[in-house]
Amino acid sequence: MTQVRTRTTKVSCEDCFFRQNLLCAVSDAGPCATYRPNHPDGLRPPSQLRFVFRQDRRLQVAWAFPSASEQVAIHAGV
Repeated sequence: MTQVRTRTTKVSCEDCFFRQNLLCAVSDAGPCATYRPNHPDGLRPPSQLRFVFRQDRRLQVAWAFPSASEQVAIHAGV
């Protein structure tokens, strides 16, 4: 199995949305926990997974209790 490395750009405080818009209140150098990339669209929430309903693949139940008439037939032989 080959390992694939993805190139990630190093995050800097200068690329932060808050620093670019003069909203940063952190005096430390380097990215902080509130880092958000600066996009032309503005501040966007992170993308989330979409909830997709699966189609019911089974048309029949794998296991079910016997019906009343089937139970009578099973226990009639006793």
